[in-house]
Amino acid sequence: MRRGARVFLIIVSILNGATALVCGVLFIAGPDGRLMQAGALLPVIQGLPLASVFFQDFLWIGVAMLFALGAPNSVAAVMLLRRSEGQYLATLVAGVLLVLWCGFQLIFMLNVLAVAYFVIGVISVLFSVLLLRLAPASA
Repeated sequence: MRRGARVFLIIVSILNGATALVCGVLFIAGPDGRLMQAGALLPVIQGLPLASVFFQDFLWIGVAMLFALGAPNSVAAVMLLRRSEGQYLATLVAGVLLVLWCGFQLIFMLNVLAVAYFVIGVISVLFSVLLLRLAPASA
C-alpha cells in the first residue's frame, strides 16, 4: 500500500505540476483564452465574484494556476523523487490546494474534468495523510 500510494503521488505531482505550469503560462501569454481554446469560458468567468477586478480575462487565473497548482506540485514532485524530509507534507499541501481549486470551480461551473481532478486531489490528500502517519519520525 505504501509503495502504491507513493507512486501515485509521484505521478500526480509530476503531471499536475507540468500541466499547471504549462496552462498557467498559456493563460498569461494569451489572457483572452485563445492559446488554451478557452475563449468560450470568458463570459462564465466574467460572472464570478470580483469579476471586475480579477476575471475580465484569464491573466489572474494563469498567475494563480502557476502559484497555487504548478509550483506546489512541482516542488512536491522534486521532494518525492529526492526522498526529501517533508515530502508528504508537500504532497498534502499540493493536494489540498487542488481540492480547493476544483471545489471553487465546481461551485460556479460543473464539468467532468474538474470532478476528476477533485477526486484525484482527495485521493492525494488521503495518501499523503496515510504516508505521513506511516513515515518514521526522522523522515
